[in-house]
Amino acid sequence: MQQPGSSTVDERSQLSEKVWVFAQRGVVLLVAMLAGLFIGYQMWGQAGALKEQVAQLDEKVAIREKERDTLKSQMAIIDRDKKEIEKRFQDLQARCAAPAAAAANP
Repeated sequence: MQQPGSSTVDERSQLSEKVWVFAQRGVVLLVAMLAGLFIGYQMWGQAGALKEQVAQLDEKVAIREKERDTLKSQMAIIDRDKKEIEKRFQDLQARCAAPAAAAANP
């Protein structure tokens, strides 16, 4: 026969064992979650620094595009002036060639 006091001791030990198992599982789950958060922060937590770097690079790109546009407009002006000078040079050659031809045929 069992004593009435021994059954309560067994129930208490089972209850404390169940509480201990759930506490262990909770601690393991908490450690796993904290480890995941730590790893995630280490890998992607510096997004603020990356955003700042992207903003700086975008600013540099905008400056380079403005410089490129300025140089293209300067090239267009130089090409226009070059064509105008070539046209004047051809006109001058034509005017100089006509008197030389007239002097050679007297």
